[in-house]
Amino acid sequence: MNNPPKTVIVTGASQGIGAGIVRAFLARGYDVVGTARNATKSRELSASDHLALIDGDIGQFETAQKVAELAIEKFGFDRCSRRERRHLRGEAVHRVYSGRFSRARLD
Repeated sequence: MNNPPKTVIVTGASQGIGAGIVRAFLARGYDVVGTARNATKSRELSASDHLALIDGDIGQFETAQKVAELAIEKFGFDRCSRRERRHLRGEAVHRVYSGRFSRARLD
């Protein structure tokens, strides 16, 4: 049985450690939505079939909502777990980015 890739959202994705985390998830087969104030101008990353980039301050509700909408539009609900779907809805996304972060192991 072939499982579809999972989708992750990485903040601060435009450079440095954030860009490195994006590359690590992509190398492991994840779909990634990368966000930063200037994500689309990143010299380290380019949008692709498995990477969507979006500009904005993730501390702002409107940005969090746009990130969730982009994740749904580009990668779809059918490629997210039930738990991830709950986090991709409106205020849940804002609460996640306001302090409740999930951790993902990259090893």
